[in-house]
Amino acid sequence: MLSADDAAQIVGAGVVALVTVCLTIAWIPARGRYPGGLPSRVFISVGLVAIIWEPAGLGVIGLVLAAMGLAVWWSGQPEPELPRPRRVGFVVSSLFFGALTYAVIRGWWVFGAMSEEVRLIASVFAAGTGLLGTLAIADRARVTYRDALRRHFRPPPTAAPPP
Repeated sequence: MLSADDAAQIVGAGVVALVTVCLTIAWIPARGRYPGGLPSRVFISVGLVAIIWEPAGLGVIGLVLAAMGLAVWWSGQPEPELPRPRRVGFVVSSLFFGALTYAVIRGWWVFGAMSEEVRLIASVFAAGTGLLGTLAIADRARVTYRDALRRHFRPPPTAAPPP
């Protein structure tokens, strides 16, 4: 069983993992034009999770992984004319629900009146709701990004021959 003392590390690592999954979902339509996106996100997120989980021991390896992911990301950036997916929605949603889950676990605000067992169940509910909602926002960003790529790379219309 996990204690409430580890709540910051657990929630922080969960938020980083959720943002990584959402970024991967949002960039799916551009995987042929942006091949370095997925490996760089994996390295950066695994590195950040390691830094958050254990800053002193495992965090050193995490720092190296995150730096390697940043190098892959920097060298493999897509061309500037490639449209970008909307990212603000799922980043804000994951941070909000991460903070809400942490507040429930720690018993802040109105959650302090709940017993510890009820707070544990409520934190699972808050995290699950946040996970599903954030993934829905990321899926919507993927769909709108796919349409933006279609419009951007559509061949120019040709003039019809005169009748």
